[in-house]
Amino acid sequence: MTTLAEPTTVSGIAPHGGRLINLLLEGADADRVEREAQSLPQLELNERQVNDLDMLTVGALSPLEGFMGQADYRSVIESTRLANGLVWSIPVVLGVTEAQKNQIESAGAVALVDQGRILAVLRVSDIFQPDLPAEAHSVYGTTEQEHPGVAAIHARGPWLIGGRVEAIARHEYEDFPDSRLTPAETRAVFAERGWKRIVAFQTRNPIHRAHEYLLRCALEMADGLMVHPLMGATKKGDIPGDVRWRCYQTLLEKYFPPERVLLSIFPANMNYAGPKEAIYHAICRKNYGVTHFIVGRDHAGVGKYYGTYDAQEIFDNFSREEIGIEILRFEHSFWSHRLEGMASFKTCPYTDPKDMVVLSGTRVREMLGQGIVPPEEFTRREIAEILIRHYREEARLEAEERRKATGEKAGLTPEASVSAQPDAYASKPRYEQGFTIWFTGLSGSGKSTISQALAPILRARGRTVEILDGDEVRENLSKGLGFSKEDRDTNIKRIGYVCKLLSRHGAVAISAAISPYREIRDYNRSQIGNFIEIYCEAPLEELEKRDPKGLYKKARAGEIKGFTGIDDPYEPPLNPEIVVHTATESVQESLDKIIQYLEANEWLR
Repeated sequence: MTTLAEPTTVSGIAPHGGRLINLLLEGADADRVEREAQSLPQLELNERQVNDLDMLTVGALSPLEGFMGQADYRSVIESTRLANGLVWSIPVVLGVTEAQKNQIESAGAVALVDQGRILAVLRVSDIFQPDLPAEAHSVYGTTEQEHPGVAAIHARGPWLIGGRVEAIARHEYEDFPDSRLTPAETRAVFAERGWKRIVAFQTRNPIHRAHEYLLRCALEMADGLMVHPLMGATKKGDIPGDVRWRCYQTLLEKYFPPERVLLSIFPANMNYAGPKEAIYHAICRKNYGVTHFIVGRDHAGVGKYYGTYDAQEIFDNFSREEIGIEILRFEHSFWSHRLEGMASFKTCPYTDPKDMVVLSGTRVREMLGQGIVPPEEFTRREIAEILIRHYREEARLEAEERRKATGEKAGLTPEASVSAQPDAYASKPRYEQGFTIWFTGLSGSGKSTISQALAPILRARGRTVEILDGDEVRENLSKGLGFSKEDRDTNIKRIGYVCKLLSRHGAVAISAAISPYREIRDYNRSQIGNFIEIYCEAPLEELEKRDPKGLYKKARAGEIKGFTGIDDPYEPPLNPEIVVHTATESVQESLDKIIQYLEANEWLR
């Protein structure tokens, strides 16, 4: 295990350049600048510019005292250093239009305005044109404008203005204002807690189990951990900040010791600059007082623009003293079934992909969008449920926009009317929500027996319960359907639709049907939302011994065609919430397992 080096100071580490910058004026100085600003040209800032100004104001970008002039800009894109030789990787500049440039040039200063409120005055020292191809190639490794970072620099304006900032106010963030600690404030927290070795973790995505593994490894080596999610401007399609924040809070509150973790917001914009942004992020965390910074797989990457570990390897180009903060390099991690835990390619001796739980980001987004909870080995269920609610609400809003655009009327079908309802699950505790328990398993595996025993227990706990037994549904809801795959799917969809209606209205729906095909079970999960899959597992030979209805015997004799498990496939669940082994467990043991799960996950009080 890596040994952490001693930090420079008790409260963390010396800021980049040796001094923590504070550009916020107070008292008479602030009053003077505010009066002057009234007569200056005003530049209304966009979201990205507001965030950059706030980072400058509080010293997160120390040693910068304002937006870069031409000398620093050129030096950064040519040598990854400021003009004074300090390592710096991404230009911090302020773009303006031709008309704005002409107005500012004659005044020599400009008031920086946020929705009509003056935040600062910029003392203009430089007005110059950027070298966009050179900047794009240096910072982003490409000149393609499909890259979101390259697109952003082309959109900021044809002229750049640089100079010292004199701030009189900060932007008032509406979301999570109490969690936006400045570098001075995080340093004070570290000193108060007595932390000398502090690890920071950067993320713009919800934390999954691989991230959690990195955090635990790092925390074993440190006094404290600062989870520092980026909450500035990101590209379209990224998970919104408020949704991600709920994920971070949930994970840390439930699975980490509170006295050893600090959750605070990093207000920076996302540049998607890969290796160059890793340096930028590390230097900023150094200013926040952090001594060690995690750089994992494809840090700040996007698309296929960077190699998997380019963001780690770029630090080899600088001495440890130049960067000043220790970099913790982690490999890609995953759940190993054979090791029964998290591992990486460094630590896992098994290379069979079937042994690893590895999902692409695209696949995870597809699953969440369909309401499917990814495997527990990939992400915590609590996190997945937050994200599923987000995707469900996003889909509802998109459908509403389509209806407005096309004039389509809502509620044309029963299913459409249910889907268009506000999320009935969002505002209630789980023990007041309806949900579906979906038993699946081969014929004779105990689905009906356990469901009939479970229902009165749930009713005694105050829940309204309805059972949809496979045989009864066939007789009453799906009469006339055969046993082709199409007819089987139609039958299971009908059961799922009824379960959705019951769950949405606060009842507990219990389905006890073979439901042999994984795809249609996952479809029902996506439609219902609050879905608990219970796999009644028993070896086929055991079921053939039981065979209370003689069905297996008839299937083996060819009297029944297309019988599940004999001449038609059964696809076991990959990641059910509960597995009951009915060949080795009593009914009571299976019931105990189910009730314990429902209580632990707050479906029952």
